[in-house]
Order: sequence, then C-alpha cells, then structure tokens
Amino acid sequence: MKKYTTRWLIGAVLMLGVAMEPSSAAATAVFSDFDGRPVSFTDVLPADRWLVVMIWSYSCPVCAKEMQEQADLHERHRDGRLKVLGISLDGADAALEAWAFIEEREVGFSNLLGEPGDVTRFFSDQTGRSFRGTPTFLIYAPGGTLKAVQAGAVPPEAIEAFIYDQEHGAD
Repeated sequence: MKKYTTRWLIGAVLMLGVAMEPSSAAATAVFSDFDGRPVSFTDVLPADRWLVVMIWSYSCPVCAKEMQEQADLHERHRDGRLKVLGISLDGADAALEAWAFIEEREVGFSNLLGEPGDVTRFFSDQTGRSFRGTPTFLIYAPGGTLKAVQAGAVPPEAIEAFIYDQEHGAD
C-alpha cells in the first residue's frame, strides 16, 4: 500500500514529460549570485548528482514554506546524490528583499538571482512550456537531463521517491 501511495503521490505531484537534454539556451542562461557576480546555469549543473531547482520569489507565501522544506532536503543529501539550487526571479530591484528572505530562513543551499523575464525565458527554454508561477521545480538527472517539472508545492519525500524510482527503473 505504501508503494502504491508513494507512486500515486509522485504521479499527482510531478508532471513528467519526455526527458529533455539541456538546451543551448541553458549554456547562455546567466544569473547572478547575491554578491552580483554572473553565474551561468551550466556552471552549477552537476555532472554526477541530481539537481532540484526551485524558482521562487520573496513575496510568495508558499515559497517561504517550501524554502525550509527544500533546505532540509538539501541537508539530508548534502554528501549524497542530490543538491538543491534556488533561483529567485525578484531581479536586481528586489535583491535585498530576496537576500533577506534566504538569510531569515538560514537556507544552506546556493541561490541565484535573475530578472523576471530572464528567469521565465530560461524556464520556457528548458521546458518548452510557459511559466506559471512560484514556486516552480525542475529536476535534472546527473548529466543535466531535465526529468520533471512542477509548478506549486512539492513535498521533498515525493522528490526523493521520484529520484529513487528513476534510478531503480520503477514500473
């Protein structure tokens, strides 16, 4: 029963499409860290680990709850098979608010900052879909293949179960 419930949850939570290789736009997608230094998405895409990307905004109440849950997920797997990366779409004008948002929550995973149009364009280039809102999650397999996309809250347990099933060829 637990296996069935987990699979149902994964199916209900993660919209799975065909696996997509990182687009050429990923190579040119440049955000910044919170010190203002440019960071290319491909530079933070790990070759040997799963990457869970959370697109967020400091003004999103759901993001506040999700940020802590994703921070806990990141800590559980700090030396393991996945890492979490946040991308704020708040832009330079709200960089201070976005920085305060992650500082107040003592988030232990890396976060980047992008202009709203750049982040939504990155999302569209990566997924072939229109951006719907925050939070939004993208899950990349080791090597950078996009495996799942979901707008809205995603329980960390569903992400872990999804990755487990991907690694073990779930039926």
